[in-house]
Amino acid sequence: MCWFAAYTKPRSEFKALDYFTKCGINAYVPEYIKHIKWSDRVKKTRTTAISGYVFFEMTEMNYPLLNMNPFTRNVVKSLGELVTIKSDEILMLKNALKGYTTKRDFQYGDSVKIGNGPFENKKGEVEEVNDTHITILLNSIKVKLSLSNSKLSLAR
Repeated sequence: MCWFAAYTKPRSEFKALDYFTKCGINAYVPEYIKHIKWSDRVKKTRTTAISGYVFFEMTEMNYPLLNMNPFTRNVVKSLGELVTIKSDEILMLKNALKGYTTKRDFQYGDSVKIGNGPFENKKGEVEEVNDTHITILLNSIKVKLSLSNSKLSLAR
């Protein structure tokens, strides 16, 4: 079984995923939970990590089945050849996005663990939080680390 990728119509990734699963095809759309704050509430939304694509698994490419999906445009090709994706790469993508969220409700004194970058798996305490950065004091190596919210991956 090989994984393939298909282009989707704008904002139709989850619809294409649902169509594939109804047809009995193993499909995947990388997603994460995004917290959107309005003046009166905070709403959780499912957001695609890679917009415009749906990944699906087949033994060999079945174009009639792909063309039946009203939410896909075409299969991804490179130099005229189908792009096949290894199962390990899909598994790595799934693991990277498991439990990811954009909510940043850390406060002064919280214990956190850094999830990516050169200080991966280091533990520290939150020292300062502002709109764009979080400053963490890494006790084990006595370093203050300032992280951008856009590239942040922390766990409690």
